[in-house]
Formats: sequence, structure tokens, C-alpha cells
Amino acid sequence: MGKQNLFISLSFLGIVFLGLVMLGFWYLTEPRLGEIYAHLPMIVALALLAVYLVIVGLFSLIVLSSRFRRNWISAKKITVRILFPLASGLGRLLRVEPDAIRSSFIDINNSLVKASARLVQGDRLLLLLPHCLQNFDCPHRVTSEVRNCRHCGGCEIASLIDVCDARGVKMSIATGGTLARRVIVETRPKAIVAVACDRDLTSGIQDSYPIPVIGVLNERPFGPCRNTRVDLSEVRRAIDFFLGPEARPVGSTPQAAPRTPERTPMQPGDGAAGQAPRRDTRAVCGGRSGKTLGS
Repeated sequence: MGKQNLFISLSFLGIVFLGLVMLGFWYLTEPRLGEIYAHLPMIVALALLAVYLVIVGLFSLIVLSSRFRRNWISAKKITVRILFPLASGLGRLLRVEPDAIRSSFIDINNSLVKASARLVQGDRLLLLLPHCLQNFDCPHRVTSEVRNCRHCGGCEIASLIDVCDARGVKMSIATGGTLARRVIVETRPKAIVAVACDRDLTSGIQDSYPIPVIGVLNERPFGPCRNTRVDLSEVRRAIDFFLGPEARPVGSTPQAAPRTPERTPMQPGDGAAGQAPRRDTRAVCGGRSGKTLGS
């Protein structure tokens, strides 16, 4: 919750500033309005007050939804289209670090998505990755084709491929925002798990609206856009959130195969009727739930 406090505080200050602007507007126009109609200043004041109270109420519901992860309001549009530009503009005036504001916004967005998003099928979920996750010196580029990965272990691409294969999730690696938007248009996912830096994630969340996006910040031990890393457990949790509580990797929790009954030696003349029934104990993938069937 600590990350969210910065975005919430800046948004609150922005709403207070907006209220002062509305008050100033009424104060400056009140004499002119009175000349038009005696009761017009009061009508305008009540209208401005009603609008402002609606804004404050919506902001309060957004804060409560993100804190308690309850879908009390469809708040993503307000957060993406109104509060983020307001908080960013005020942050620039107050000289607040832009990366901190973006990181706080991503955390708020993730909470709101988890409060309102519905479950999706694995083939309608997209894992969108930046190209900088791949080892910079690797000759097998995966931006055009993910399957070019040789699973050498030099970066985390192979592990992410395994995560997606186990859950039946689509995966794409983009070299920039333009390609990422094209991938979204072509695949038409119902939900997205995106890995990127705070700047790219923020713009991606805005561009992808109204598709729900859970953003996972990458780690940059060697600086931006070179040999970055990501917390695999965080990616798994984000994917499993969209797939639901039954989402498990294929074969991760296999059921014990039923034991084949012992066969008694065939006596002469028994023929096929004297054999004990044979059981097929080969494991079969049971759809997106990942269960293994034993028969």
C-alpha cells in the first residue's frame, strides 16, 4: 500500500486545486451572473458544488476499491484518463520524481484490476514482454519468433515460455510501444500481463484501455533496456489471477495413477475372457485447469 500513497496524495491535492479553481471561477463571474438573473449565482454555485461532490465521491470510491480490492465502482477510466494526468501535472509542479509517480500509478491500477477483472481462458490471456529481457549477446533473437529460444538459461525467456506453455497462455515479445499495440490488435486478448519499465508500463496501460492490464515492473541491474530481469513468481501470480484458482501448470499436481490389478497366470483354455482388464495409465492434460487424469 505504501506505493499507492503517493498517487493518492497527488490526486487528492489535484482535486483540492480543482475545487479552488471552480470556486475562483464562481467568485469572478458572480457579479455578472447576478446582472443576468438574481438567482443565477446561486444556481451556478449549486451546480458547481454538485459536480465537485461527485468528483470527490468518485475519488473516495476509487481509493476504497484499491485499498480493499472490492469492485465498488468501474474506476479504471477515471484513474487512467483523469487522475493520472492530474497527478503527473501536479507532480511536475512539486518536482516529484516521475518514476515514483508512475510506479505508484501502476500499483493502483493493479489493485483496481484485481478488484474488478473477470476470469479469462488461457488462450485469451496475453503475456507481453520487452525485448530487453533477452540476453543482449544471444544470437537467437526472439522478437520475431519466441520459439527461437534455445533454453540455454542465459536469461529468463525460457522460463517464461515454460510458464505460458504450462498454462496455455499466449506470449509475445515487443521491441517498442508501436509493436506492442499491433500485437494487442492482432491477438485481441481479454486481459494482459505486461512486463516493462515504469514508463512503458504506464503508457501501455493507457493505450490498452479498456483491456485490463496487470503490470509487472522489470529489474534493471545493468541499466535500462539491457539484460533486464523480472520476478518469475510475480508473473506467475498475475497470470494465475486471470486464469482463476484452478489454474495450475500442466502436470504440476498429477493425481496418482490407479494401480493395475495383478493378473493371474492364464490357464489353458481361458482365452481373452480370462484376462484381468487392462488400465491405460498414461497421463492426459485436463484442459486449462492443469489436472492429470489417470484413466
